[in-house]
Amino acid sequence: MTQPSRDELMNLVGVDLDQLLALESLTPAVEAAVFLSGSLVEGMGNAFSDIDVFVVGRGEPTGTSLHKAGDALFSVHMLGKRRVDFEYWSEASVEALAAKLAALDLVEGGRDNVMMERRMTEDEIVFLHRVRTGVALIHGDRLDKLRSRFDFRRLSWWLMEVKIREVDDALEDLYGMMEQPDVALMRARELLNSTCDAFCHFRGNTNIRRKWRTRILGKLAEGRDDEARDFEERFWQLQFPDGARLSQHPEELKAYLETCIRVCNQLTDIIQE
Repeated sequence: MTQPSRDELMNLVGVDLDQLLALESLTPAVEAAVFLSGSLVEGMGNAFSDIDVFVVGRGEPTGTSLHKAGDALFSVHMLGKRRVDFEYWSEASVEALAAKLAALDLVEGGRDNVMMERRMTEDEIVFLHRVRTGVALIHGDRLDKLRSRFDFRRLSWWLMEVKIREVDDALEDLYGMMEQPDVALMRARELLNSTCDAFCHFRGNTNIRRKWRTRILGKLAEGRDDEARDFEERFWQLQFPDGARLSQHPEELKAYLETCIRVCNQLTDIIQE
């Protein structure tokens, strides 16, 4: 990722960077990677989005509104009307997380490819994604070194395998639910969502926030990715059928479910080739 200039960063977050860093008394003297990440950096946020700043190393929070989540310590501030979250990670936690990622079993259908929370927590996965997509505020060299400790392609591949397992489970259910319209319709949408996630991870994305699913697919479709563009069109067509009408017309419902299955099978074939 290209490092934005200071002016570009200020335009990106919509606040003065010196004021932002002063909230936690962060200066070049701190022995830590200090970087900005989150929806703003990925081009999916807006002028009201929270600002997410990460401090990885020896930094200690100075704020008074603190809470802990997993291995991270959060310090929350308000800058004008904007919420700013400072997330602190220690070197020891980073080393443990790097070891956990390196130890994941990536074999198709392997023991680690079910319920990602059993192997890595959502907070840990989100942190890894934020490291991968972050832009430095202080000590860009430290952020580069931090990134080098993680194999992000390994992460995206594992996330894809987890989602493929979800796709397989949904397909198995759907084949046996054709005569149960309410359950089948909801399961078909879950199939579409899991297939979309699997495809985006296959393309290297590591963002697991479900709210950004369609934005991530849309960004892939905007590029020269014909498969993403075709799937995006079918995804929206199939996500919002006339559910009430379909539930009253068994043959139309069956045709819709079979179309969902066919489209998702086509995309998972691309992933697994």
